[in-house]
Amino acid sequence: MPEELKSKEEFMTTLGLASICYVKRLKNSDIVKLKLRTKKRLYTFKTNPKEANEIVQNLNIPVEEV
Repeated sequence: MPEELKSKEEFMTTLGLASICYVKRLKNSDIVKLKLRTKKRLYTFKTNPKEANEIVQNLNIPVEEV
């Protein structure tokens, strides 16, 4: 079961444990889901498209659009 992160700070701290980040842009909505895959868990973070683009540009792990 995925665990939802509530803030950008939580997302950035969990980023160090992740091996890949999946980006899912929801149609007909202003929500982007960023999913971090770690060895044991999947973490999700919902945000707006502008903030998601800023986060994705600064990532140092592989990013895959879903």
